[in-house]
Amino acid sequence: MTIPNLLSVLRLFITIFFITAIYEDRMRTALLLFLLQAFTDLLDGFLARTMGSKTRLGAFLDPLADKAMLLSAYVVLNLKGILPLWLTWTVLLRDIVLVTGFAVLYRLSLQGKPTPSYWGKMTTFFQILTIVYILWSTDRTYAPFFFYPTALITFISGIHYVSRGIRIISKTS
Repeated sequence: MTIPNLLSVLRLFITIFFITAIYEDRMRTALLLFLLQAFTDLLDGFLARTMGSKTRLGAFLDPLADKAMLLSAYVVLNLKGILPLWLTWTVLLRDIVLVTGFAVLYRLSLQGKPTPSYWGKMTTFFQILTIVYILWSTDRTYAPFFFYPTALITFISGIHYVSRGIRIISKTS
């Protein structure tokens, strides 16, 4: 197993401790764990490219670890009454549509591995920034306007990936 793949597995493992920290209201610990996850996300991609160690396993592990990290953060923070339901559903629905679309393309043998786009990377950045913003606050008061750019970028990237999938299918028809 390559170092980038091990970092993805580590990110998955840290997710368990992150969720536990949130449930136990240890937000500073959760923040540190989340930042560690975000750092390993950056590091595994960088190492995979620079070491020439991109693998088929890594192409699945990295997005899986990303989804586990972000979706668990949005869901658990929503369940604790910290993040609004509408934002959590925006993040969840986009990922459900993406995973379903990829599964359809894979089943049709049209695309073998997920490929990130600019909009996907921007979405990940904004979603991570939103979680850091929430966890950083010591008084648990938030400016709701901060959530709108994250929701908008998430929505745009969802539309982008759906249109990308439709183009792939239409090329083979």
